[in-house]
Amino acid sequence: MLCDWDQMKAEEITELYTRKVARCERLTVARIEVKEGAITHPHSHENEEMILVLKGSWRFQLPSGEVTVNANQMLCIPRGVEHSSQALEDTIAIDICAAPRADWASGADQSLHTDPDQSLWAV
Repeated sequence: MLCDWDQMKAEEITELYTRKVARCERLTVARIEVKEGAITHPHSHENEEMILVLKGSWRFQLPSGEVTVNANQMLCIPRGVEHSSQALEDTIAIDICAAPRADWASGADQSLHTDPDQSLWAV
């Protein structure tokens, strides 16, 4: 299967977070673009995850402490490890997950990327 990031439509998770996803039988690979300030709330999943930052800077909070991943650096997050993140600047990354991310396919992960306080603006 050939995937061309330039030909794939980006999925807008939030106004600060977009991704293009390629799915295989045992692997999910995504090209992620996050704007400065984009967050991902604490969560864990059964997928081993590797994040390769191509451009920018992305800070992750892990049980072992904070890790900042800069351009040309990778972070491996073992399955079941709780983590959260914040983009320190506009960032482009490749996210590789084994096994496939069912939560991405269903959209169940979208709430991880939104600020719950934003709903107060409607009050």
